Amino acid sequence: MSNPPKNLFILEPVYDLSGQVIAQELLTRFIDDAEINNKRNPKRDAGFFSQLSADVKWQLFLHQIEKLIQLYQKGFDQIVSVNVDRDIVASIFKDDEIQAKLAQLTQLRLEISTFFTARFNSADLLILKGVAKVTPAPLWLDDFGPGYSNLNMLDSGIFEIVKIDKSFFWQFGDGRTFDILLGHLNDLCNGVIVEGVETQHQLDLLSHKAILGMQGYFWQSVYLDDFIA
Repeated sequence: MSNPPKNLFILEPVYDLSGQVIAQELLTRFIDDAEINNKRNPKRDAGFFSQLSADVKWQLFLHQIEKLIQLYQKGFDQIVSVNVDRDIVASIFKDDEIQAKLAQLTQLRLEISTFFTARFNSADLLILKGVAKVTPAPLWLDDFGPGYSNLNMLDSGIFEIVKIDKSFFWQFGDGRTFDILLGHLNDLCNGVIVEGVETQHQLDLLSHKAILGMQGYFWQSVYLDDFIA
């Protein structure tokens, strides 16, 4: 069995429009021997994750869940979303033990990779509904907007929250197209979180939008182990 690469887990906060933290996203920062530092490099990490084998991704997910169990045992009471893809979802179906652990994490949300739903069809919907049956964790859709997801996919009502991709926000956030999209998304889920907030201007831009929350490097992330400690 392969071991996950060296990594650090961080919690990236999600803020509502009033400035309150409403959730955290559990992210993995990969470390190699040539780059042991705290610099953010999300493109590198995302690309690195996509190249991992299914088994290594599964072991990484199991490690994340064990860390979250420790976190909640310490009295942590905020929602935490964890990213999953098709390989991880397939493994959840086959593992009764992890299903039992997920059932205990009432504040957990499974954040579905938008690449999972790139060519969304009835088979995809059945898979996602199956996930909802084996774990009570509500499903969130990650990175909506770059063309991998569409509004038809949301008609099923399977997603509690939709996150808008940062590149889409940067390109269209100040236009009418963005506001129209927010209206449609809010009709199909319980709220929208916008990713990619990095400047005061972007924060101000979203201050009167129909969104549930905002996320990005404008705010400081925290190491998961620091929270546990």
